[in-house]
Amino acid sequence: MKWCFAAVLVAAGLLIGSDGGAQDYPSKPIKLVVPYPAGGGTDVLARLIAQKLGERLGQPIVIENRSGASGSIGTEFVVKSQPDGYTLLFNNETLVIAPNVSKDLPYDLVRDLAPIGLVARSVIIIGAHSSVPAASLGELITLAKAQPSSLSYSSCGNATMMHFAGEELKLLAGIEMTHVPYRGCGPAIQDAASGQVSVFVNALTNVVNLEKRGRVRMLAIASPSRSHLAPSVPTVAESGFPGFDASPWQALFAPAGIPREIASRLASDLNETVSSPKISERIRTMLFEPVTSSPQELAAMLRTELARWAEVAKKARIESE
Repeated sequence: MKWCFAAVLVAAGLLIGSDGGAQDYPSKPIKLVVPYPAGGGTDVLARLIAQKLGERLGQPIVIENRSGASGSIGTEFVVKSQPDGYTLLFNNETLVIAPNVSKDLPYDLVRDLAPIGLVARSVIIIGAHSSVPAASLGELITLAKAQPSSLSYSSCGNATMMHFAGEELKLLAGIEMTHVPYRGCGPAIQDAASGQVSVFVNALTNVVNLEKRGRVRMLAIASPSRSHLAPSVPTVAESGFPGFDASPWQALFAPAGIPREIASRLASDLNETVSSPKISERIRTMLFEPVTSSPQELAAMLRTELARWAEVAKKARIESE
């Protein structure tokens, strides 16, 4: 899948340096920093990409987990590294959320990172406990308007994409629901399934089996298109809010100033890796959807999402804990 943008693409020269010293790249192992603990979705996907991309490049790519501070510790380590292509970053949508809730980040996303390419996306679902009298997103909105402030929704945590998706829906629909943040998607969906929280915004993969058992009801997909995991569930856009897109993503980055030739080599080999039928299928078995992009397209997407979520954070008065 190719991620396309109507917006003017950001000039790669703003993020990528000259071609000096790139002729022999890579001549030694590459470090790929994952700014989250080992074993999570981002880490598992990063390890698959590291292995297969390293095979294409002819050098091993070694994972280094530097977790903490919602990913900012590992990200700071990368932006302060030499921009020579031997220290890379595998990160997710937290990069565009964090600047809108944290005033003291030790880096600037646009200034300090060179986008290489998208790797995958995942799906957020908006749903409700089976006891809630709403069989569609439209009915949920009608219920919320009829009973102002009577509904609450769980998310995977404060200032997560799930939180922002819930708040944007509230703004667009003109409804009130109390946000109940959890420390992780697992506890959030467990309380939604038990009825302690009436509505939820969570990862689709956490919800499918609960829906089959009649515990919860899936109402809308927060991505632009329907998911093969729940093909009968309409998108939020189809439910009356065109353009709605709250899709978590995973991507590869380098420190700003990386030589053009190296960035181009990495981007090309990354796209070939993700696009290969075997790797695409492996990514899908991890419950992600493989996606590719050019560095320019990823840069444009970052700028668009930074502006969009900044507006949501301001209107919804979202602040970090």
